[in-house]
This record gives sequence, C-alpha cells and structure tokens, in this order.
Amino acid sequence: MAIDALRQLSGLGGMRTQSVRTSPLEVPVHREAGEARPGTETGGAQQGSFYGLMKSFAADVNDLQFEKGNAIDMLVTGEAADVHQVMVAVEQAGIALDLMLEIRNKILEGYQELIRMQV
Repeated sequence: MAIDALRQLSGLGGMRTQSVRTSPLEVPVHREAGEARPGTETGGAQQGSFYGLMKSFAADVNDLQFEKGNAIDMLVTGEAADVHQVMVAVEQAGIALDLMLEIRNKILEGYQELIRMQV
C-alpha cells in the first residue's frame, strides 16, 4: 500500500491502522504491504514509478474515506461497538486526505517553478 510506503519514509513503518469493529471480540483484518487491493491491477511499468505510487496512494485515501463513512453509518445505526474506533477512522481519513492535498500542492508548486525557469 502506498500509505505503508509513506510511513516507512517517515519512520512510522511499525504503526498499523485498525478497522472499526462491530463487536469487541472481532479481530480486524489488514492487508499486507505487498498484497494487492481487490479489483485493482498494477502494471509492471507503473509499479515502481511515481505515477504508480501516487495512484495507489489516492486509492488508499479513497478507501479510508469509505471506511470513515461506513464507521459513521455504523455508529448512527448502533452497530459500532466502540466510539473510539469510529473517531480513529474519521481522524485517519482526515489526516490522509490532508497529506494527499499537501503532496498535490507541492507537486504543483514544483511544476510552476519549472515553468518559470528560463532556458
């Protein structure tokens, strides 16, 4: 996952996320760093590229947004076992989205600086 790759770059590689549990005894299931997301394919040329990393990161952020929505729905309907897990999911999705927007802003700033360069 792209988020795991960014965690390794930032030194937070040992931290794992938790999914929202519907029962206190339920064990959350996580995808491993090398495991592909269901329904997505990565081409050989894109796998190591910046484009592939950003595409994967955007898909991960999208997944976190959907998990946040599901967690809120579960809380509203009374299915969520722990409010803390719902808040963790909401904050995780918010932080991931903020990070993605900051990365986008830095890329645009770099592009604009390249355009301003005189040859």
